[in-house]
Amino acid sequence: MALLKARDAESALKRAESRVLARFGGPMEQMKASILAEAETPWTPKVFIAFIDRLGDSQQAALAALVTRRRITDEELRKGLKVSGNQALAGVLSGISKQAAALNIDARDIFSFENLRNAGKRRSTYTVADKFLDIASRMTWPGPQFPSKN
Repeated sequence: MALLKARDAESALKRAESRVLARFGGPMEQMKASILAEAETPWTPKVFIAFIDRLGDSQQAALAALVTRRRITDEELRKGLKVSGNQALAGVLSGISKQAAALNIDARDIFSFENLRNAGKRRSTYTVADKFLDIASRMTWPGPQFPSKN
């Protein structure tokens, strides 16, 4: 009886693996790795859409610049957003963090930043998080299916 159950389980595993191979075109280990990677991210298509829908135009523009450029300085971001100083930029970025927190998402799952001093001036560099870049790419964002709220 135990031998029969073992054979049934083995047969079910082989059938499942062949379904995974047919659907994803790779070995079961690739699928397991993909599932594990997804389990470590807060981003699903549904969560991503809900997050983007909560953002204002300037917040979306800031994220679009990060996704497009991957890494951007505070000066470049201020220029692109047409804001005068880092205080105004901080308002845009804190709005992104606030909307993320409302969905139980850590701001570091969206972007990180590094502050540097050069000739007495503070400069910041912002980098999009790999997790956010991945879901944005899968959702083809920014793109026409996500119109601005203007």
